[in-house]
Amino acid sequence: MQRYNINDVLISTDRFKLFTLLCKPNTINHCIDFLNEEQITVLNIGKELASYVDSLTDYSYLNFDVYDYITKLFEQNKSKVNNQGNDVLAIYNLGILLEPSLELNAIQLLKEFSKSASLIIIWENQSDFPDKLNWLTQNHNIFFDFSDAPLKKLQYAI
Repeated sequence: MQRYNINDVLISTDRFKLFTLLCKPNTINHCIDFLNEEQITVLNIGKELASYVDSLTDYSYLNFDVYDYITKLFEQNKSKVNNQGNDVLAIYNLGILLEPSLELNAIQLLKEFSKSASLIIIWENQSDFPDKLNWLTQNHNIFFDFSDAPLKKLQYAI
């Protein structure tokens, strides 16, 4: 299995620039610090989205409001690490994107963003399958399936 580094993230010309940074739950802060040192913005999607939904007064168009909010959030927080190469954004805690009441197509949302900027998904669980991100406690019932847009594993060592 090939491993990639930050430079690969910056120069990727793939259609979908999707990367994963696998870490254990007790090392996530080290992973976030690592990315921050590389001047890559890291967003806690669960926290950001929960705060946004909590601030809404009307839930009539929740799925549209949330989709627009996430799209803008990603665009506003992507960053250019150097003068050349891709814009980059790192995200974690994305289970909320699968919340049924939000009616989001989370995979499509992430894939669309990764066409214009590199997206690093910090994943606190093990990945048993190369292009699926799942929670071990969910017995493979709930997961993110990127089989049509392969994930590249970002190399990181503490």
